[in-house]
Amino acid sequence: MDHAKANDTQGTGDTDRIIAEELERLLESPMFVRSPVLTRLLQFLVEHRLRGGRSSPKAYAIATEALGRSEDFDPAVDSYPRVMVGRLRSLLDRYYAETPWIHRLRVPQGSYEVVVQYRVAPPSRSIDEPGSEDDVKAATRADAAGAPLPPGAPRRSQPADGPRYGRWVVALVLLALAIFALWSLRSGPERLFVSDAQRMPLLDVSEPVAGSTAPSRALARALDGKLRDGLRRFDLVDLLSAQAPGGAAPRTADYRLDTSLVRDLEGNAEVTLVLNRVADQRAIWSQRIRVADPDTPQFVSMEPLIAQIAGDYGVIVRDQIQRQPDNFAPGFPCLAQFNRLRQMRNPSGAKQVDACLRATLKRDDRDPVALAALSLLRFGDWQPQRATPAGRAAFAEARGLALKAYEASPNSSAGLFAMARANFYVGNCSGGNTMGDAARRLNPFDSDISGFLGLFKITCGQAAEGEILLRRSLALDDSYPGVPAVALAFILSQRGEQAEALTVLDQMPSPSNMEPQYLMVRAIVTARQGDVTAAQAHWRRLLAYTRQPEDAAPEAVLGRFMITPVVIQRASAALRESGVVPLRPVS
Repeated sequence: MDHAKANDTQGTGDTDRIIAEELERLLESPMFVRSPVLTRLLQFLVEHRLRGGRSSPKAYAIATEALGRSEDFDPAVDSYPRVMVGRLRSLLDRYYAETPWIHRLRVPQGSYEVVVQYRVAPPSRSIDEPGSEDDVKAATRADAAGAPLPPGAPRRSQPADGPRYGRWVVALVLLALAIFALWSLRSGPERLFVSDAQRMPLLDVSEPVAGSTAPSRALARALDGKLRDGLRRFDLVDLLSAQAPGGAAPRTADYRLDTSLVRDLEGNAEVTLVLNRVADQRAIWSQRIRVADPDTPQFVSMEPLIAQIAGDYGVIVRDQIQRQPDNFAPGFPCLAQFNRLRQMRNPSGAKQVDACLRATLKRDDRDPVALAALSLLRFGDWQPQRATPAGRAAFAEARGLALKAYEASPNSSAGLFAMARANFYVGNCSGGNTMGDAARRLNPFDSDISGFLGLFKITCGQAAEGEILLRRSLALDDSYPGVPAVALAFILSQRGEQAEALTVLDQMPSPSNMEPQYLMVRAIVTARQGDVTAAQAHWRRLLAYTRQPEDAAPEAVLGRFMITPVVIQRASAALRESGVVPLRPVS
């Protein structure tokens, strides 16, 4: 019998004590004093945990007992509890971002349960933070005597009119002049805020914390292997464990993934993942899942979490964008901006991304990830102007870049899928399938590869296999579904399953629901459900989006944002058949 459950019971007292003490500190803080509603919510969640609640409280209980809603509250139609718990998470993050901590309270995403997060090591105190009264006195005495300061003790600040003040002013002025001179020398696409290419983020995967028994340790090793293997397959993150010994000085990790695993007597496991940003010791993402015994030791249910952490639209990429929304430096920031552009393309953003991708390749012209990205960008340039010389030039360059990505790295998912995409766009289904399948085998956790490969297979007449891949793409990461969601909704609508198609569309988050593909499929589904007037309103929005006249043929409209001719033909036929646009006049 596994004794992990018993070990947990022994630690329950310490955990409850930590929770109660942290609650007391939080309630005394100005942030919570100014937020009475969130204070009541936090107290309710903590009391539920301390009363022995083994699962999250229900949304109804939160609404009626903590947030003052009436007994007729319906959580199915009112998201108030979820919204307020989200605000509580943000307030907790703000508090702990400004307060040194060894352990803290957290409400993981997707849960209403209060948990304790432990830091691997106590935070180091900033030199600007005041220490204890004894530290300050010791620093004052040592500073006055010219003696070395004790470790960690703050140095007494100099008077404003002292000699050091003038030196600091001179140094700052010289530094500003130097920065301005360097900036003035830069020109063209190279005029980027950061001159040197920035490397991929480095992720430290901590060994999972588990029970002390042999089965628990074995499961922890299996979980650790699953995480490392899955994350290693992505081209947008480096693992600390994969850094080769010797050579260059070791890098400090940019992010740390902490994992804990607890087993119950039935063999089921509860896994908690917390992704921390090392620079400010701040947890930016957390997930908790319960893994049934048959799912171990394969941990198949971990695959969506792996995709969310390191995918094209993963947590690390989104964190980069949120903190540095205007950073188009060569290297990783450029690739992050490229992935954002793919969701909402605009001409000015495309020019910036094009410039920084070319700057990245100027430093390493065999980088398969940057080559594949620029190739896809140029295919996008070709699509709206395919009948023009500029369009033909974009297509030729896109194919050349894809071939170069493959030749530079024929055994990487980036190189293989770049060439697979180029094959599909020239109608070579055999070559596209062969290389696309090879890319997916190298990285079965990449939702982007699964989604686009599914679309390509459907285009090539492999509908059943394509639908499976579209569904897998959404299962891996549905936070930015885009192409796989609208493609799946279109397939379902063609099959007569309008209700399920509408459900897929309704689950697409903003800004995806402003994409032209979304408007097209939404119009078809709405018309087939009997509301032709609303469907035609969607079509008019699409006409405005593509700047096409009201009498434009659907082929011309769809050609503004879709690439594959056979897909344009099928979608145009569906628009006419459903009544969204008039049937072609009989000649």
